[in-house]
Amino acid sequence: MDARRERSLATSRIIAHIDLDSFYASAEIRRNESLKNQPVIIGADPKEGKGRGVALTCNYIARRSGVRSGMPISQAWRLCPQAVFIRPDFEYYELLSMQVMQILRSKGGKFEQVSIDEAFVDLSSVLNSYSEVRGWVKNLKEGLAEKTGLTCSVGVAENKSSAKIATDLNKPDGLTVVEEGKVKEFLKPLPTRAISGVGVKTELLLSALGIKTIGELQQADENLLKKKLGKAGSWLWSVAQGQEREEVEEHEVRSLSAERTFGEDTSDWNEVESVLKDLSSELSSRASAAHLLFRKVGVKIRFQGFETHTRESTLPSLANDQGTLWKEALALLKRLRSRARKIRLVGLRVSGLERESVDQATMTAWLQEKNEGSRSR
Repeated sequence: MDARRERSLATSRIIAHIDLDSFYASAEIRRNESLKNQPVIIGADPKEGKGRGVALTCNYIARRSGVRSGMPISQAWRLCPQAVFIRPDFEYYELLSMQVMQILRSKGGKFEQVSIDEAFVDLSSVLNSYSEVRGWVKNLKEGLAEKTGLTCSVGVAENKSSAKIATDLNKPDGLTVVEEGKVKEFLKPLPTRAISGVGVKTELLLSALGIKTIGELQQADENLLKKKLGKAGSWLWSVAQGQEREEVEEHEVRSLSAERTFGEDTSDWNEVESVLKDLSSELSSRASAAHLLFRKVGVKIRFQGFETHTRESTLPSLANDQGTLWKEALALLKRLRSRARKIRLVGLRVSGLERESVDQATMTAWLQEKNEGSRSR
């Protein structure tokens, strides 16, 4: 029997998780090579340490100075004043992302994009065994570098959750392969926060149960976890056992969202508004670049203590411009305003999406125009 047919009948799979390295910063370096060996921070204007807003992301050179995503831009400037600070160009990032995802789709196997810079590919029908993984990844990395100038980190395992964890262990431009049948052994020494979706609150709840590593999670009672965490408890247990079997499948985009966690909880609502305005710029640019129109707008606020509140409204007509989005987001924010509590996180979401048609040639032309426009500045 053909090896691929045998694999399709078995429970094991070959799932690759691909994550573009510091995507926004790398995209800027791609169109301005003079930035290559400099610290680059994408975000708000630092205004010599007095600016509002946050650092959206940075390259690995800036990270050596302690800069992190979501950090107040004033703090990022104090840590790395020599960095090149760049206001984000989300339309450019979305167009470049579309080019990358087309390359990934062309590599065969079931495909699923999960964010602007992240995707899964199920290679079970493409490769005969794990011995062929490194060759596939080498080919992918070379193709990405040649066509886009970008690098990526890749994790490969029998399921999506383990593949994503593997990716995070070896960045940038890394590869981590969890060999067939070795998932539980691979996961055992890692902290529970290595699992995507385990935030501070869940980590604290698990710690209170004496669970700090995935190995300890493997030994935990599933019923106890379900009692304490609901359905999430059963899901975490299955991830720890290496039993998660979620399919890789492409979904129609149902919503776009973005959020920022403040470096320190804040009671400054002017700062919250400033960040929300940045989020409205990001989402409107992403929607426009992807030729998506939205009908609904939602705002999320997470207060100190992880108490989270949301508000949503429906627009009278489809839109994707920042003016409409910002006006609606600000109105929703005012409904959530509270002087008594500090804010930990603010988020913005658009949904009820409808897609405008656009051909590949047009997309490529726009991307080329973005590149040339940047070089001429």
